[in-house]
Amino acid sequence: MLKRDKTMAELYRLHYEELLRRACILLHDEEDARDAVSDAMAHLMATDILPEGEKLIAYARSSVRFECLNRLKRMKLQERMRRALPLDDSEEDNRDEEDMFQQYQQFIQTELTPQTQRVFRMHYGERLKYREIAEQVGISEAAVYKHLSQAITKLKNRFNP
Repeated sequence: MLKRDKTMAELYRLHYEELLRRACILLHDEEDARDAVSDAMAHLMATDILPEGEKLIAYARSSVRFECLNRLKRMKLQERMRRALPLDDSEEDNRDEEDMFQQYQQFIQTELTPQTQRVFRMHYGERLKYREIAEQVGISEAAVYKHLSQAITKLKNRFNP
């Protein structure tokens, strides 16, 4: 067995559980977390030069973190909203996800101001940062935060009282 393979096997054996816990914290789904850790480890295996010792562990942690963040970015708005605003089990059994998404959309259109709707969609739909939204809309980053905070509070109060 090559030194590189031994190093990766040892990293996997000694740190897999820790990496999985970190991924679960970010993704809130064990199956997605396992996939993220596996993908991160596969990327490490494909890397030409591996750091050694503590640097390798830190590199693995960072790789898992970035893999999780990339997965979160790829999630559709509907899935992000579903995870952000979970329903209790009895309600979830009675409602179709598409119906719930339509209710969110209807609520956003009728209960949020046009400016708050715009900021909300730019942040959660287009994944823009506060700074980018502030520049495009012509408001401060604090105002962006205020609009998002109001939107989330209203959504939580309506759908998860």
